[in-house]
Amino acid sequence: MLSGSQQRKKLIMMEIPSVFGPRDRSITLYEGINHHPDPDSIFRSKTVAQLGCGNGWISIALTEKWCPSKVYGLDINPRAIKIAWINLYLNALDDDGLPIYDREGKTLLDRVEFHESDLLFYCRDNKIELDSIVGCIPQILKPSPEAMSKIITENLSKEFGNIFRTSGPLRGFVEDQFGLGLIARAVEEGMAVIKPTGTMIFNVGGRPGQGVCECLFLRRGFRITKLRQTKIMQAANTDISALVEFEKNSPHRFEFFMGSVGDQPISARTALAYMKSGGHVSHALSVYSCQLRQPNQVNKLIEILKNGFHELSRSLDLSFADDSSAHEKITFLVYLASFLNANKPNPCQPPAE
Repeated sequence: MLSGSQQRKKLIMMEIPSVFGPRDRSITLYEGINHHPDPDSIFRSKTVAQLGCGNGWISIALTEKWCPSKVYGLDINPRAIKIAWINLYLNALDDDGLPIYDREGKTLLDRVEFHESDLLFYCRDNKIELDSIVGCIPQILKPSPEAMSKIITENLSKEFGNIFRTSGPLRGFVEDQFGLGLIARAVEEGMAVIKPTGTMIFNVGGRPGQGVCECLFLRRGFRITKLRQTKIMQAANTDISALVEFEKNSPHRFEFFMGSVGDQPISARTALAYMKSGGHVSHALSVYSCQLRQPNQVNKLIEILKNGFHELSRSLDLSFADDSSAHEKITFLVYLASFLNANKPNPCQPPAE
């Protein structure tokens, strides 16, 4: 006979200024998760990692609602991990200090752990295979106008959006400039520890532009579904002048909105002028669910390219218009990569002179 009480109806959370808690970004992520067409399939009785767990509220809320077998809340901030553990105990025990059991006879302490980790290093180092990854990762958008201008000048023959796909050696730098570097790292690390049918869910700020954000997932071979999109206000003291300078030297336009209800995107230049006149601007925040189209093939391809074809792997673009063409082309790429990796002589003859 189990002693203790049943599920708590409302979460109790400790918050401190240096640790992320329930704010616009994390609340939108949780709302997006609730908009997933079948959240039971990705959480119930599954092994889940939450990146950027902050004070732990999403990890705890997910566990309360869907009873995953284990949730690993991960954050690089050691203070966040300490606060998350405190919050876990606050919600795992009742007012008398007795454990609160769920319908399966387990407590939050059985299902949730928090660990200091640089993205998914903890799961990788402990050989934890995941069913799902949920990410609430900060985006720092501080492009260098000079450096980016050089990239644009060297790629004048291309549409700007294609720079993310065609400039292999520079792509990581470009993603960093647009505040997407950490998310890109998390996606690539996730591919190494998630099960083939696993799901990743990330929220992504839309200031770089929706197409740029979606390209991050598509070119790595993911099929994406937008679960939710909302707008969050841009802090009035945020300096976006670097974005304006960048727009002067490129065809790219960042995406802001006038107020919280405007539906027509405006450029960084217009946004800055509007803010200087006393107006308030917002930007989109989207939640994406991602699954690899052909997980076994894509992972095999990535592993082969890591072995001596690093620059080629950075140039890889696995975004395709439909699943049928994706299957054919990815299968061929795996064969070609395997062929090159085996160091076999190239059977192709040079063209006749």
